[in-house]
Amino acid sequence: MVGFVQLPKGTHQWSSFLTPEELVLLLQHASINVKEMAGFVYNPLIGKWLMSDDISVNYIAFGTKNDK
Repeated sequence: MVGFVQLPKGTHQWSSFLTPEELVLLLQHASINVKEMAGFVYNPLIGKWLMSDDISVNYIAFGTKNDK
C-alpha cells in the first residue's frame, strides 16, 4: 500500500517558487536556451512519479548553453 507524507503547514514559502516562465527567463539571461520542459505527476495507484505535459506544479527543464 502506498502512503502519503503530509508536510506541516508553513513548510513551503510559495513566494519563493519559480513559475516555468520565470525559470525560462532566468536561464535565457544566463545564455541557456531551453529546449524542453516536462512535468512530473505522482500516481498513487502504482506508487510512482511519471513524466507529464503538465508543468503547473512539478517540472524540469533541459537546455543548452549558447555559444558566444
